[in-house]
Amino acid sequence: MPGPQSTPKEQSQLDQLEAAIRKMKVEAPATFESDEKLIIALDFGTTFSGIAYCFANQRDTKVAAIVDWPGAEGESAPTIPTLINYDRSDKKKFAWGASVDRLQDNIVGVKLLLDPSQERPLYLPTGNVKRTLRSLPKTPVEIAADFIGAVYRHALNEIAKVVPKDYFSICQKHFVLSVPAVWSDAAKNATLQASKIAGIFPVTLIKEPEAAALYTMHSLDFSLNIGDAFVVCDAGGGTVDLISYEVVGLNPNLQVKELVAWLDLFGLNQRFVEAVKNLVDEDQFADLRKTKGFLLAEKSFDREVKRSFRGDPDEEYFINFPMGSLDDDPDAGLEANCWRITGKDLKAIFAPLITDILRLIDHQVKSVKIKRPSSGVTGIFLVGGFGNSHYLKSCVERQHPGIQVLQPTDAWAAIVKGAALSKLPRQAAVVATSAPKHYGVSSWSLYDPETDKGFPTQICRNGSKRVEKMTWFINIGDDIMRDQKIKFSFYRCIDEKYEPSDLIFHDELYECADPDAPVHFTKGDNIHINCSFTTDLRSVPNTKFTKRIDKHGEPYYDVNYNLVVILDSALMKFSLEMDGVSMGSVEASFK
Repeated sequence: MPGPQSTPKEQSQLDQLEAAIRKMKVEAPATFESDEKLIIALDFGTTFSGIAYCFANQRDTKVAAIVDWPGAEGESAPTIPTLINYDRSDKKKFAWGASVDRLQDNIVGVKLLLDPSQERPLYLPTGNVKRTLRSLPKTPVEIAADFIGAVYRHALNEIAKVVPKDYFSICQKHFVLSVPAVWSDAAKNATLQASKIAGIFPVTLIKEPEAAALYTMHSLDFSLNIGDAFVVCDAGGGTVDLISYEVVGLNPNLQVKELVAWLDLFGLNQRFVEAVKNLVDEDQFADLRKTKGFLLAEKSFDREVKRSFRGDPDEEYFINFPMGSLDDDPDAGLEANCWRITGKDLKAIFAPLITDILRLIDHQVKSVKIKRPSSGVTGIFLVGGFGNSHYLKSCVERQHPGIQVLQPTDAWAAIVKGAALSKLPRQAAVVATSAPKHYGVSSWSLYDPETDKGFPTQICRNGSKRVEKMTWFINIGDDIMRDQKIKFSFYRCIDEKYEPSDLIFHDELYECADPDAPVHFTKGDNIHINCSFTTDLRSVPNTKFTKRIDKHGEPYYDVNYNLVVILDSALMKFSLEMDGVSMGSVEASFK
């Protein structure tokens, strides 16, 4: 996720954009929808969030970031803390982002609360997640909606300041929201629900590393050829999100497909907190942690030290704890509430996290090699807040001397700017995704005495013996083209004199993360419900059903239909087909 830092380049781009738009003279059509498009992207991060935007119809379109935020005290900051704090007497009132008092009991990690099954990073408070959910003033989706809505409304107000009022009013607003690559479909769906509650729709979801890859390829002079592969490592404030891509086309634009995806959790700033705790005694630390001086020290470490450090043990940095009242400890470098932190100290703080990131990147490189035995990885892109680190870059280069390691100058913004670029024509495109899990359904199949012995059976209406089995329509690692239709076949029997309610069916779509998905659904298997869906065929004429006679001479209908799944950038989309024609309806409820 991005970390807060502004650049002169950012302001220059904003000035150029404003100048270009002010030269335009556009009149709003009386009856036709304007073709002018404003793309607004939000990186809803675990620790920090940011907004970027661009106008789609501008020549040589530039992407700009919102840098002025409530509570930032005049400081230009392209991101804000993902924090929210409600008024105890009125839940409709809340402080958000930089306007939140960091010393209060704030709601943190609301993004992860959208999926309680997700592991929580070390820097977030530990405890019982169910108890945490019960203590919230609203549901996680409603809290996310409040935060997202506040950020977007402020962004719209800021964008309106730099373009003519008439032009801004006729622009179609296209919203894009980034989500982690390896995140549950339930969490992605909850994010869409939060956006809708906030009054922001339609919203397109995009995977964070995918957005980062698009921006990196857009901003860096990196020559790619068909067959090249590269790893995108998004090292943010609370997660390390990695995806590998392979180049599959160059014309009319760069086209890539996913190879391998992975997600892990960590917290670099938490390592700094632990280092300070070891520097002073427990009583002093307990008092220090309650002061604004400690927050300023954390800010200094986050924005300056961790990004500037290059790995030299003789480097020195000075971190102040204003009004800390700390006892001097010259041997440890602590004097007059100022800690002289050396490169050796920083290496100790960074060590376990660098080790983990190198392990994850190495896993990607080896996985790509397994998937493409004759080729390797061409480049490694480092993005996100910690992706700015010079030390991280040097460590990755030493670990993989034969692979080019690239780091955009504004790596913190790669996700949010790439998300905005994803809606522009003629940009690089991800044309295929790699299935992160197995997806399938449980259904009755003809009994096989060799493979199904010992499993429960039943006799169906035509007299045949059947057993319940898993049918996996998608398997881990499958290459799935963007907008490719994947059809899950379903079969039902209904009486000849059926009621309309008999044409409403309830099913589950299952997922499994094991390398080899099981054939039978047995207790202890790592099979989980991805979503429940309701199929409604009441609008389908019975001429689409096949009339049969059962073994007792009674007429009935065979009902055959397909659940059609499209794996969009970040979330599954469902529809129904019969004989290749869209019919009926389907409604999915994610678990």
